[in-house]
Amino acid sequence: MIRLGVSQLVWGYDLSRPDRFIQCLDEASEIGYQGVLLFDSTLPFWFNRPGELRRMLSDRKLALTAVIHRPSLDFKGTRRLAGFVAELGGEKLILSGRDGRAEDWDIVVPLLQRHGEIALEYGLRTLYHHHTGWLAETMEQYERLLSDSNRKYIGAMLDCGHATKDFVGHTALEFYERNHGIVEYIEFKDWSPESDLGTEVGRGRCDFSAVADALKRHRYDGWVIVEQNATKRTPKESSAESFRYIRETLEL
Repeated sequence: MIRLGVSQLVWGYDLSRPDRFIQCLDEASEIGYQGVLLFDSTLPFWFNRPGELRRMLSDRKLALTAVIHRPSLDFKGTRRLAGFVAELGGEKLILSGRDGRAEDWDIVVPLLQRHGEIALEYGLRTLYHHHTGWLAETMEQYERLLSDSNRKYIGAMLDCGHATKDFVGHTALEFYERNHGIVEYIEFKDWSPESDLGTEVGRGRCDFSAVADALKRHRYDGWVIVEQNATKRTPKESSAESFRYIRETLEL
């Protein structure tokens, strides 16, 4: 079953101010999303208030789909975050880095995997997020990282916007067709040369109709997350438009 969630990035990368974070949760729930994707930068305020945050999510009928974590050598920080996410009922930790060069590969990949090992101790599944300017930017780099990692500790996801922007010579659909058996989480993000990644879903270059057909054909079972950088419209307006588009495209 496909469930629709939304990333806090629509409202901003850093929602550490409680009023801005609550606005994000309120508006996501009002639109009809079933879950939220959060960033680790938002959570420190809530570390000593897990029960309160759990109730806030529950009252709005929102699941914590995953938390994006930019890893470093601070394994204790990852351990604390993983324990907190598990306490909230989350199931996934998404690693969003690191910056690196080709010669760093044999150093960075084991470090990423170590974060995945820690997360697994708390019952969390760890995925790696391909991204512009990071170690795994292109499709070839991302598939290599997945191949070089132990699947037990590092899994695959697909960000349609970054795939459209960064997988030069390839498409989000092509990556999914090649890797549908291991893709566990999908972000419906769009890209256009004019507005970059601040593009409502359906207004850019990604062929979401083809991706949606592939998800149905391969019986994808998991979250589809709306994610976009800031647009000229309010977060609620732009994420509501993306919500309507995805429901129509996926025939939900």
